[in-house]
Amino acid sequence: MALQSGPVMSLDEVNAFLVRDFPQIAPGRDFIVEAVGPLSARMLLAASEKHLRPGGTISGPSMFALADVALYVAILAQIGPVALAVTTNLNINFLRRPAPGDLIAECRLLKLGKRLAVGEVSLFSPGDDDPVAHATGTYSIPPV
Repeated sequence: MALQSGPVMSLDEVNAFLVRDFPQIAPGRDFIVEAVGPLSARMLLAASEKHLRPGGTISGPSMFALADVALYVAILAQIGPVALAVTTNLNINFLRRPAPGDLIAECRLLKLGKRLAVGEVSLFSPGDDDPVAHATGTYSIPPV
């Protein structure tokens, strides 16, 4: 899979795929796919009480999940509906405490090969330019 000039799946197609194949993260619940672009995706975590940890901030597991889903969406938008692409590594650095509320994920793919994809995800509180977390991850892409 060579690097593409743009996504092969539209925003609507990505959302339809998630509804069909991953109803547990289907758009409109917690994770909202806002945009897909060339080697990129933007997502929103519509945070609720279940995403908070003691102290009233977004929990680490919720931020980790948002980073993982954003990376998956960015990859799918580029390669098409390959449900069996799987996370092989995800590392996250929590940079500062996010406000209790929604989070935005900005994902950028750094490498998209035939078998591996590598990307980075920055998480932000809406209206704040300073990231609250930064993740890097690798996905394994099954042979076609």
